Amino acid sequence: MRKWIWSCFFVVLSVAAYSQVEKGSWLIDFNGHTGYESEQEIISPQLYAKIGYFPTNFLAVGARLGGSGFLQENNNFGNVLYAGFARYYINPQSENFHFFGEMESGLLVDYEEGMDKQSRFFFKPLAGMSYKLIEGLGLEVGLGLTFMESLNTSQIRYHGLSFELGWKATISHRSAEALEETEQYFGRGKISLAASFNLNNSFDQFIAALRSSTETELNSEALRFTSLSESNSNLGIIDVGFGFFLSDRTMFNIGLGIVNYGSSDFEPATTLFSISPGLRYYLPLGDGRTNMYLQGAYEFGGVNQSGLGAESTYNYINGGVGLTYMIGPAVAIELGADYGKLSGTFIQTSRPIKFYYGLRIFL
Repeated sequence: MRKWIWSCFFVVLSVAAYSQVEKGSWLIDFNGHTGYESEQEIISPQLYAKIGYFPTNFLAVGARLGGSGFLQENNNFGNVLYAGFARYYINPQSENFHFFGEMESGLLVDYEEGMDKQSRFFFKPLAGMSYKLIEGLGLEVGLGLTFMESLNTSQIRYHGLSFELGWKATISHRSAEALEETEQYFGRGKISLAASFNLNNSFDQFIAALRSSTETELNSEALRFTSLSESNSNLGIIDVGFGFFLSDRTMFNIGLGIVNYGSSDFEPATTLFSISPGLRYYLPLGDGRTNMYLQGAYEFGGVNQSGLGAESTYNYINGGVGLTYMIGPAVAIELGADYGKLSGTFIQTSRPIKFYYGLRIFL
């Protein structure tokens, strides 16, 4: 019963995957997707990765890299983030519950073809809580402040307040020892969760320009909200996939993607949304930790622009193949590709390929 209660809590609030905070462990967090449209030769990469190492108990140091862009001949733009971080966990008397403090700093680089690159220094203090459910899996939530260099004055100024809820996976000796037969995670009634699951209008140039307009997109948390000071606006993002095994190795999967750019002094509110139901079948491979899957899905989504009275929609009928590799108890690395027909009221019909990568958990 307890496991089902926590599973429902996950669906509402997203999740975090987190193992031990012991010396020698590795902290890993990444997800993203890249779209390729052959007719117009468009590539739209989005990748966010955070890797840390515990040189001592309770202290992790590492790097966070991310980027998003719209790549087409004579029309390339996007941004890249380079950052380092240090995180310290408090409450060593508990094995399950910890507070943590984190400091991150680095550069956000904006680029546009034909123009000089613009780099901005930033630093971000973050405080949060983490609760371990089982070895290698737990909930994590954080609240942070971002201070960023102004392009006009070069002064470091307050940029925004962010609320983040996502997952982390830690590879340690304990998590490796606790990795049991993976067969139990692919049985009837089991639940699976993943982030960065939806297409979310990746192939539309206007939307791609919006998505690259703020560094807050360069986070891999499945749920996040940021209040931006410079434009007096806010950004809210939910990007999560929920799976339920109808039978052994057959999973019903549905993705939900929402991106809301709150109205600012210059632009009206804009909301991107997508819903993607589908079926997935897992095929075990030789080592027991690796599974290949086949899937088919139908994604429906669109754009609402408040104040303009305009609404546009799209649909994406697709199928694909991928690999799932268990790196710890209930935590897996997932790599996959989908091919399908994309059509809508604001784009020309095309047949794009979507590549996606990240962490998936099984409960």
